[in-house]
Amino acid sequence: MNPSFPAKTVPEFIAYAKANPGKVNMASSGNGTSVHVAGELFNMMAGIKMTHVPYRGAGPAITDLIGGQVQVMFAAMPSALEHVRAGSLRALG
Repeated sequence: MNPSFPAKTVPEFIAYAKANPGKVNMASSGNGTSVHVAGELFNMMAGIKMTHVPYRGAGPAITDLIGGQVQVMFAAMPSALEHVRAGSLRALG
């Protein structure tokens, strides 16, 4: 997630999303991708509603995640690890 997002843990994130239904934007690398499905599964399991924002690949999605246009992405570690280590993204799980 973007480091400026107020939640620092998964329970904090769920509480924030429940308090702000539809206001958390979830990026994905496209409709029906594993990243999209993971986010929708998380929505169902946590009882929250994030707004899905599909991109044409992980690169543009991560760019907007870093820039703050979207708040969260269920990214594959290889595409996000370098940004997590640099501090431009925060990993929750």
